[in-house]
Amino acid sequence: MFYTKADMLRFLSDKVTLSRIEHIMTLSGNEYYKDMDKAAGEVCKEFAGGLVVVRSSSSMEDGEKNSNAGHFDSVLNVDSSDLDSVKSAIERVFASYDSDVNDEEVLIQNQVKDAVISGVLFTRDIKGNRPYYVINYDDKSTDTVTAGLGGRILYVWHECESTRLKAPFDSLLTAAREIEDILPDYPLDIEWAVDSKGEVIIFQTRPFAAAINGEPGKLSDDEWKQAITGAVKSYESVCNELGEPAGTMLSDMAFWNPAEMIGTNPHPLDYSLYREIITKHAFNQGLNYIGYREVDGELMYKIGNKPYISLKQSFLCLTPDDLENRLVRKLMKYYNKKLLEDRTAHDKIEFEIVFSNYDFTTEEKLAVLRDEGFTEEEIDDIRDALFNLTNNAICNFKLNRMKDLRALNGLRVHRENTRNNWIMSERTCHTSIGYFVELIESIKQYGTPKFARQARLAFISKALCRSFVSAGYFTSGEIDDFMMSIYTVAAEYDADFQDLVDGRITRVEFDERYGHLRSGTYDITCDTYEKREFDMNKGSANARKQRQRLETLKHNPLNVLTIIDALDKLGFYVDATEFVEFLKESMEEREYFKFEFTKSLSLALDILADLGEYLGLTREEMSYLTFNDIVKCANIPEEDIAASFKADIDKNRSEYRTYSELVLPDVIADKTELDVVHIVQARPNFITSDVVTGEVVCLEDDNTQDVAGKIVVIQKADPGFDWIFAKGIKGFITKYGGVASHMAIRCAEFNIPAAIGCGDVIYNRVCSQDRIILDCRKGKIEMVD
Repeated sequence: MFYTKADMLRFLSDKVTLSRIEHIMTLSGNEYYKDMDKAAGEVCKEFAGGLVVVRSSSSMEDGEKNSNAGHFDSVLNVDSSDLDSVKSAIERVFASYDSDVNDEEVLIQNQVKDAVISGVLFTRDIKGNRPYYVINYDDKSTDTVTAGLGGRILYVWHECESTRLKAPFDSLLTAAREIEDILPDYPLDIEWAVDSKGEVIIFQTRPFAAAINGEPGKLSDDEWKQAITGAVKSYESVCNELGEPAGTMLSDMAFWNPAEMIGTNPHPLDYSLYREIITKHAFNQGLNYIGYREVDGELMYKIGNKPYISLKQSFLCLTPDDLENRLVRKLMKYYNKKLLEDRTAHDKIEFEIVFSNYDFTTEEKLAVLRDEGFTEEEIDDIRDALFNLTNNAICNFKLNRMKDLRALNGLRVHRENTRNNWIMSERTCHTSIGYFVELIESIKQYGTPKFARQARLAFISKALCRSFVSAGYFTSGEIDDFMMSIYTVAAEYDADFQDLVDGRITRVEFDERYGHLRSGTYDITCDTYEKREFDMNKGSANARKQRQRLETLKHNPLNVLTIIDALDKLGFYVDATEFVEFLKESMEEREYFKFEFTKSLSLALDILADLGEYLGLTREEMSYLTFNDIVKCANIPEEDIAASFKADIDKNRSEYRTYSELVLPDVIADKTELDVVHIVQARPNFITSDVVTGEVVCLEDDNTQDVAGKIVVIQKADPGFDWIFAKGIKGFITKYGGVASHMAIRCAEFNIPAAIGCGDVIYNRVCSQDRIILDCRKGKIEMVD
């Protein structure tokens, strides 16, 4: 079956009925170079002056064991009435073979004039040889996807009916399945386009060598059905629980953004701890205290292994408490509508969807409600509620801060007492479980509700700072400098790391402050900083320069007269000094509160890892337990705990293995989106207005690489990666994360150009590059040839 491109198309041309193949003409090297003018003239005659495409059709191109797909040139939009243009195109394609071309050939076809969408379809997913049709497509160009420049992705489970897809993908899938029937022995790689009439055109069909030679699929057909069915049932259960049986919207990056913190395929322990500590209750407990609506129920749910945030719950708990229920329901409908119109806003709901605070952009944002059926009285009610909430949050900030700091001190005291008791006591399963549970409960009581409140106040500060730029009170550069003047625990870490490098503090002193941090805050398999070896030479020079700049900006506050003018316009009941203190201290406290509660969490994980070692279980095995699996063992005989753990580990690991294979969307609005999965190019959140060009270093699998002076790329922006900022990096890119996320704030604080939350498509492109241009000013990431 391994023909050249032209031979394969000829083979298919009289067999396919659900797609078409353009007229085919080939020229061999012998034929062309024997008499170039004559051969090119035959092309001009054959295509009667129309536009043609000259494609590679080399014997080296397609095979069972390897593929040179995309390796050779193709030339589009060649004027077949221009002999020189035809000759130039043919010679360019032959030259790209970089070998003896006498027995090779080029393929000439009509150029498709009215393609409205084009791309590549694979009949198997290269990752794990999964039973998905993978459709990479672009509706702007006929060569964007095949040239590796991006586009969108659609995953379709093999057993999904083509009628489930919208046009033109229904016709495309039907056409691809017909070709599969003709060529049943191998997975295929099909280049295609659809014209304005809806007709499918096939440009190329080749064996998908990567899938042929890759590892066999991990799941049987029955296991795949179990996985898909299980995900659908989980989603239906969530819909019913939230009172939206027709379909509820879920996002992996909204509000508390679990994709950023624990990833999209977290182990059971990571997920259950994040749920227990934050998304079960604390997310709301911290907010209703400062004027937001009290919300019943949970915030996060799991579909397969993937954590999702309920957008309904997010919208509700970001709504002022003094709005009447009727108006709240009306707002919910508006928020749902707006998000469905632009799903790329799902990680930006606080800025682009929800009215959650009052600032200089509020009036303009509220004005759109007039076209959405809201009355002037309703708009006034929303405006007043937002003003009162924001004004009260600012005016009461110091009082609330003192209360929260007292609670945080309670967390600290409990942690130190627990640590001492654990170290001094006789180690038993029951005592270890008791200490572990006590730490988690103390975090829930003293830590995360307060952190949730401080995080929301920091968000209000961030929104106000952004709105100063929109209103013309400050430039973006002035706000960037102000953000850099804020001295958070990250700046302290940077300073202390340099002191460690320069010998001013010892490693023991450094570990006392930061040894609890780990690259996966909730991940028991990740080593703490205390157990890591740091290369203290690399990056220190760049980081020193960065530190010196921070020192110069530390005493560079916002202009007081401008603040007074802005406050007069906003109408808040505070003076300029109190207001600036709120802006700075709310952002500092957000990071400090997070830093402190992670100390208790890290100790809890250490105790659990020690318990696992006592029972002969590795940390990786312990990661398959859930919080509830551990808690229930507090009430069973000591000698039965190991068996209980092992049974739960086996059960959870089997389920995890099955669900790990699923492809799931960033946003779910309907159960039909679980086996027809659209992956669209995200809108990254760009930080700073700088432009940098640099070498890419991806830390997905190896956290020990040299990152100094490079653009660092990571999947999830866990606080445990803060060590990166002490290394003098040039830029920063994350797959997941929102505009007000941990790493967005870090990059703004250090004035590091960044693209936070770039999504699957851009992330995969960036990781495949050696160098890129990160243009935050224009909001672009460009490849460097």
